[in-house]
Amino acid sequence: MFYLELGIRHITDWAGYDHMLFLLALTLPLTFADWKATLRWVTAFTIGHSASLAFSALVYHEVPSQWVELGIAVTIALTAVLHALNGFKVMKNGALMALLFGLIHGLGFGSYYNFIAQNDTFLWAWIPFNLGIELGQLIIVVVLLFVYWAVQKLGMKALAYRWLAAGIILTLSGQMILERLP
Repeated sequence: MFYLELGIRHITDWAGYDHMLFLLALTLPLTFADWKATLRWVTAFTIGHSASLAFSALVYHEVPSQWVELGIAVTIALTAVLHALNGFKVMKNGALMALLFGLIHGLGFGSYYNFIAQNDTFLWAWIPFNLGIELGQLIIVVVLLFVYWAVQKLGMKALAYRWLAAGIILTLSGQMILERLP
C-alpha cells in the first residue's frame, strides 16, 4: 500500500506540478465523450514513465538531471503546441506522443525511486508504484475533464478555453525551460 500511495502522491503533489501541467496539456482536446482516447493516452504515458523508470532503476544509468528536467519542460510545451497546431482535435497518434513523453518523464524519478525502494524487491515496489501513478493521473484527468465540461456549461466556447489553457501552459513551461537550461 505504501508504494501505491507514493505513486499517487508522485503525480498529485503540487511540488511536482510539472506532472499536472503535462496532464493539462495532454487533455486539451479531450472531453468525457473521448474516454477511450483519454484512457489510452494516460495509460501510454504511464507505460512510458514506467519503462524508463525501470530502466534507470535496474540499469543504474542516470541521465543528468538537468537534461531530464529540461526535457520534461519541453514535452509540456510541445504537447500544448502540437494540440494547438492540430486545432485541438483528438490526434490519432496521441497515445504514441504520450508514450514517448512518458519515457522522458520517467527518467526524472529513477535515482529517488532506487532510494525509496532499496529494501524491497524491484517488482514488489515497482508494480504498486506505477499503479498509483495511473490512479493519480486518472483522478487528475477526471477533474480536468469535469472542469472543461463545467466551463462549457457556463457558456465559454471549447476553443476559447483551450487556447487560454494552451497559453497558460506555454507561459509556465517556457518559464520552466528557461529556468532549467543547463
